[in-house]
Amino acid sequence: MGFLQSAINQVGRDMGRVVSNTVFKDRHSIPIRRARSYASADSPPRQDSAHQNTRPLQEVQDEFDKAISFKTGYRPSTLISKLGGAFVVIKNEARAFVADGYLDVSESQQLFRMMKQFIDKCGDVEDVIGFTEAEDAKEYKQLEKITLTTKDIFVDVLKISAKACRERAQDYEHQANALKPMGFGRYVGLHLIWMPRYAKGGEKKVNSAIIANILDVITLTFPLTRSVLLLIGVVTYPGEIRKTKQAKESFSLLAEQEQMRAETYEEIIRSNS
Repeated sequence: MGFLQSAINQVGRDMGRVVSNTVFKDRHSIPIRRARSYASADSPPRQDSAHQNTRPLQEVQDEFDKAISFKTGYRPSTLISKLGGAFVVIKNEARAFVADGYLDVSESQQLFRMMKQFIDKCGDVEDVIGFTEAEDAKEYKQLEKITLTTKDIFVDVLKISAKACRERAQDYEHQANALKPMGFGRYVGLHLIWMPRYAKGGEKKVNSAIIANILDVITLTFPLTRSVLLLIGVVTYPGEIRKTKQAKESFSLLAEQEQMRAETYEEIIRSNS
């Protein structure tokens, strides 16, 4: 049954390629500093979702492994039934993964592994059925339907994910562009009025700064504290510049990763449509 085997092989090759693709290495663990210029950007950053409505990935994998690890020594009708059970698991989880409109790195790796396992099992079942059944047998048609339906579900998931990846890439690019180092004079000036945390991207606490300045005047420590604050501002400014630069580079890397993931998804969609 050449068409079915061709479909199985095509999806299987794509699964294996993406599972081993460095594009899907988890770069979302890159620490990103919440600089003040970043926090005040027009659009808030999107966080990688810890999906509240989905189960832990290991639990999902365990259930799928249990469903897909059946032996191939059963009768053709039993093999199709067991394969159908595994299909239900992967269908439900694939849709759950993109329930929020996005397939994150961990989910994509898991989904591709599950898809490859499933497609490989479809190939094994077809080989076994081929020994005893004619090509127009009911089991062949059922296997073909399962395989092609799985393929359609997979393509639909990738379409949703590709769109979300491009949107995220734009968002990360926006955050990278919004990160601009604070000028030296302003940075040191904020230190001099007791607002060093705000200079470093923290919360703006005006009342606390006013109280600190009043206490300096009352206690006659104004010259001493200003000298110390000036020194702190001058010494720490280069480090803040480096941190802002690193954060900008991190956002750019994340944007690049999302673009590459979208392109990979779209390539697979084209080859399986």
